[in-house]
Amino acid sequence: RRERMIKNDLPFVVIHMAAVAGSGAKPISIFKLVAGSGEYKGVESELRKVVNYINLLGYDLSTALRMVASTTPSMRFRDVLNGMISTIESGGSLKSYLNSMAEDTMHTYQEERKKYVQALSTYSDIYTGVLIAAPLLFIVTLAIINLLGGTIGGLSVEAISMIGTYAAIPFLNVAFLIFLSVVQPEL
Repeated sequence: RRERMIKNDLPFVVIHMAAVAGSGAKPISIFKLVAGSGEYKGVESELRKVVNYINLLGYDLSTALRMVASTTPSMRFRDVLNGMISTIESGGSLKSYLNSMAEDTMHTYQEERKKYVQALSTYSDIYTGVLIAAPLLFIVTLAIINLLGGTIGGLSVEAISMIGTYAAIPFLNVAFLIFLSVVQPEL
């Protein structure tokens, strides 16, 4: 759950961090400001750990970032933190690094959303076929069988239509809604 929350917040956190770094703030200030904003519930606890390791335990920024990177459940956030460590220790531009990571994480986020929208399109086609068209055809078939007179599997046409109408179709609709809630990314 934490990993999914971090994954959803990460592009926006990195953009926020890049903006703060672009203003010329010290690296520790980046973490303080973003953690204190209250906007990123998924990443907030990880950022607070960095601030606490520095302020309370006296670690330097690189060590604090390493400690958080080693315990975070998100591989992508771990990569961002390790990249920050490399940039800080090599004397590179943190602003440039965060700007490039912001573009990269936002691109990945947009691609994942596009894939989800495409999957939803497929699911809507399946829903239309299985839960709208198929029951209509089934009812028409039952009506024809009823006119000709007969039973199906020893059950009357009326009993089959009642089971389909009041049990099978609602069950399939509920199952489809549960499926959609499971595959939906957290927004």
